[in-house]
Order: sequence, then structure tokens, then C-alpha cells
Amino acid sequence: MAGIEIDGLVKRFGAVTALDGVTLSLPDGAYAVIVGRSGCGKSTLLRLLAGLEDATAGTIRIGGVDVTGLPPKRRDVAMVFQSYALYPHMTVFENMAFGLRLRDGRRDTAAIAERVREAARMLHLDDLLTRRPAALSGGQRQRVAIGRAVVRDPAVLLLDEPLSNLDAGLRLSVRRELAALHRRLGTSMVHVTHDQTEAMTLADVMVLMEAGRVVQAGPPLELYARPATPFVARFLGTPPMNLLPATVAEDGTAIPAGGGGRIPLTAVAVTPGATVEIGARPEAITPCPPEAGHLAGTVVLIEHLGESVLWHVDVGLAEPVVARLCPEAATRTGETTGLTWDADATHVFWQGSRIADQSPLPPRQDLSEDLENTA
Repeated sequence: MAGIEIDGLVKRFGAVTALDGVTLSLPDGAYAVIVGRSGCGKSTLLRLLAGLEDATAGTIRIGGVDVTGLPPKRRDVAMVFQSYALYPHMTVFENMAFGLRLRDGRRDTAAIAERVREAARMLHLDDLLTRRPAALSGGQRQRVAIGRAVVRDPAVLLLDEPLSNLDAGLRLSVRRELAALHRRLGTSMVHVTHDQTEAMTLADVMVLMEAGRVVQAGPPLELYARPATPFVARFLGTPPMNLLPATVAEDGTAIPAGGGGRIPLTAVAVTPGATVEIGARPEAITPCPPEAGHLAGTVVLIEHLGESVLWHVDVGLAEPVVARLCPEAATRTGETTGLTWDADATHVFWQGSRIADQSPLPPRQDLSEDLENTA
């Protein structure tokens, strides 16, 4: 078993806190993708898992064994680096066999050769074993780096931005190969990226980080459909979720800042008068006549994406509301349109957290009696 348990992990570099009490549980055999903006701590977390950095506080367990103080060679992990890190004077075969020779002896044994060839077959490198890195494309070099890690048969395979140096076409190809490799091996994999598309398409478990902390972890579709915070809502999705500051009215609707329009809130119970953020994905918003919509505004930008079209509608707030529509939807910039929000797909955030379905906000405090007693 190679499940990963991280408890209260802290890493400081002088006065800078890179990881701030990270607690995370990853099941055995999962493909976990850690995603976040640059500087959020995701690569530092991976390096601590590998043993390349020492933790300031907290514990790391792999397969139930506390490895917090163990050196990398005793953790049974292998790492694929962003920069490939291949030896230019060695062939593909020699690069892939190098780690095994160091671990099992320098002899070119039949067992080592068979494991290298097996990994080469999985990664479609059979015909490239005699080449050197200079004669390979970027995608081929990345596959060699992955193969060098795979041949060791580690308990956990760590991947640090493995696709970031590839162009769009190669990125898609290697992404498919990584998914197929995980299905064949069943090895626990932890993949770090800043690309949400990689995270959504590859992960069994997505871990979203910000400022050295885990903001939300779970299946990718759960994070997309039920973001725990406005940060998660804004990070996931292209374009991101529309978020509007609003006040909850007595009738259960939300009045956006500025007073224009009303948005129904049927999925959650909230306290009237509460200041909240109302969110909806672009696909949950549809156009309608101005007088019939929950909001109305002016179309300021139209983006044709082929499979869909995006309308950017100025409703008098800091950011326009974006609606994703079928490509046949026709309008022109400068026209006025109404917008209807799907009430069942509306998210409500209060004090930085998503309100769960049918979970009311705490009641407003009536301070009049306290003031009279104080007087």
C-alpha cells in the first residue's frame, strides 16, 4: 500500500512560509494533481514528498510509514523533473537503466534490460533506445524521463510540471500517455501543474493550493460544480465563474450591488440582509428580452470559439457578466439584452465560503437589548 498521509506540514525558508500547515490524505493508487498559481507552494510540497527538502514541522507517511526524516533513496519514490534531466552522452536505453544500475549494481543484467524494454514498450520508445537525447523531440525526451522513473517500480511517482515545456499538440499526446500509464501501472502518482486543464483531465483527486495552504481537495468535477470558496470558483473554468456582490432580500432573492435586477436563490436558505457573493458558470446564464431577465445590460464583447460563443454583458458592475451560448446565438455589440440565471446552478458565498444547500446563515444578532442593558 502506498497511500500518502500529510499532517500539519510546514516549510519555511527564512522569514518566508512556503507551506503553512498542509494536511492531506491521498488514497493508494490515486492520480493526484496539485494545481495552483505560481508561488502557491505546490512544487515545494512535491520536493518535501521526495525528500529533497526538509520539513520545518509536520509529518509525511507513505504506505503507513513515517518518512519525514528519511533520505530520498529510502522513500521508494521516483521523480520526473520539468527539465527532463537526461544525460546527453547516454543513449535512451542507458538513461532509463541508469537508476536501476545504481540501485542494483552496475552490471547490465538481463533483468534490467527486460525492465527497460518493458517500460519502452509502454511509452512507445522501442525504436529509440539507441538514440541520444539530442536526436529526440521534446515529447520523446519527456517520455524517456518518465520511463527512467517508471523502471524503478516506485511506490509513488512524482511529476513536477512534466508537460510545461511541450507545445500544445505534444502536451495533449503526452497527457493521454500519462493517463494510460497510470491505468496500466496502478501506481500512486502526484502531479504538479499550474494548468487547470491538465488537472481536470488527469486527476482522480485534485488538490488546489493558494498561499501555502490546501484550499480544496476532491474529485475534479466536485471542485468545479461545488467550489468551496470564491477563489476556487474563479480559478476553475475558462472563462471563470461569474461572481457578483449582492444583498439577500426578504423574498429570498439576491439584489446585486447597485440595485439592478434580482437573482433567485432557490438552492440555499440565507438570512435576509446578508451581504453575499452570487456565482454562476457562463453556461448557466441565458439571454432573454431585457424586461424578462434577472439582470439586463449591454453586450460589450462577443467571442466566437467555434463550439460556442461568449457574450460579455456590462450590467453596471466592475466586471461584465459572461454567458456561454450555442454558436448560432446572434447579437451585436452595443445591443441591450436580459440575462436569466439558472437558480439551481447558482452558488452563494458568505464570508469567503460556499453556503451548502439548505444550510442557513447564522441569524442576525439583535443588539438593541444589549445596548439598553449597557445604558
